[in-house]
Amino acid sequence: MTRKRGFSLIETMVATALLAVIVVTILSAFSATTIATTRHQQQTSLDRWVRSDAEYIKSQAYSLGLPGPTVYQNISAAGYSFSYQVSYWDPLLGFAPGNSDIGLQQIVLTVSGPNGTTETLIFLKVQP
Repeated sequence: MTRKRGFSLIETMVATALLAVIVVTILSAFSATTIATTRHQQQTSLDRWVRSDAEYIKSQAYSLGLPGPTVYQNISAAGYSFSYQVSYWDPLLGFAPGNSDIGLQQIVLTVSGPNGTTETLIFLKVQP
């Protein structure tokens, strides 16, 4: 009686299952890396837009506040929305939107990007 050498069905199924687990693990790692890279790119783009808009506002002429509104132009970028709030310095009260403008403004710039990401930057603008 000769014995045939080879793998049994159970050994083949176990090897296939182990190979499937390894492949799924590797593909999950690639997927997680892709998601993390996309989020990092979005956050980096948002950060660049915030800083670019802040520099653009700083480069504009000083806009007097009260009694009229303070108006600065924002840059525009598809998929991003820009908003700002201006507060005025008072030596007794600090920064507040209702103070009279004595030449120092605190601007709170908020930029919203894709996927609900937002970033806020606070900076000062001084009247020359």
